[in-house]
Amino acid sequence: MTYEFVELTSQAATAHWGWTIAFFLWFVGLAGMSLFLNWWLRSKRVFYVATAAAIIGTLLVVSHLARMLNLPMVAINALIEWKFNFGSWMFIGICILAVLCVLTLIQSWGMWKNARWADSCGLLMIDAILGVAATAYSGFLLTQAVGVPLWTTAVLPVLWIFSGLACAVGLAEILASTGKLETGHPHWLAGAANGVHIGEAFVIFAFVQVALAGTPGAAAGAESLLSGDNAALFLGGAVGVGIIVPFLIGLFMKSSKGMVALGGACALCGALALRAAVLFAGYFDPVIF
Repeated sequence: MTYEFVELTSQAATAHWGWTIAFFLWFVGLAGMSLFLNWWLRSKRVFYVATAAAIIGTLLVVSHLARMLNLPMVAINALIEWKFNFGSWMFIGICILAVLCVLTLIQSWGMWKNARWADSCGLLMIDAILGVAATAYSGFLLTQAVGVPLWTTAVLPVLWIFSGLACAVGLAEILASTGKLETGHPHWLAGAANGVHIGEAFVIFAFVQVALAGTPGAAAGAESLLSGDNAALFLGGAVGVGIIVPFLIGLFMKSSKGMVALGGACALCGALALRAAVLFAGYFDPVIF
């Protein structure tokens, strides 16, 4: 069924999650996978950025609930009554984000005070696990959207993890190129970045192919990404700026610190464009009479 035919049905209206959720997904991906990468980098600056991103992302998703006091009151009532809805990805995700924010904020304070416990191997491992869990949750959250088949695929959490890792590598490249990374410029960073971009490209290809072969709503969303209203954001931003440009820089211009920093910035921008494009391309499955 073509994109134009799907548009004729009232059910095919686009989903209404905008830039607030796009930035939430981006900040959570940046925070989570930066904490994962920091297991190897051991950088305080990367940790501080990840902490700030986690807090901002959590505030964005809470603000999206319109009444910001609702969530704290629900959490308090759940604790009082000792009833928890572990069948809800929103509840599970908010718990993960809350623990992540509190833990990293305490650790950031400890690192600022040069406390040895703050960057211990055990805590950094816990941070990495929570980071991957938070990033995966942000993908699973979309898969639970009823009636939006573009999002209801197991490929999406994997795509978010690769894209978040591209963000983390991009951040590390910017810090390393400007002399702000405490461990210097790791020799493996350029190779790791290119590997991540190749992996992300394959997952994006799989995501689009699954959508094109899926239901009318999924196919409509994929066509919107490839040739519709969101093509510029997806092909130009997510693929062109976010993958191709950093990959070419890492392949041919990795000796130039300025170009490496530019490639890292492009990876960050591309990850945001990817999340926004996927959100805006979400179509409901049509009701066929």
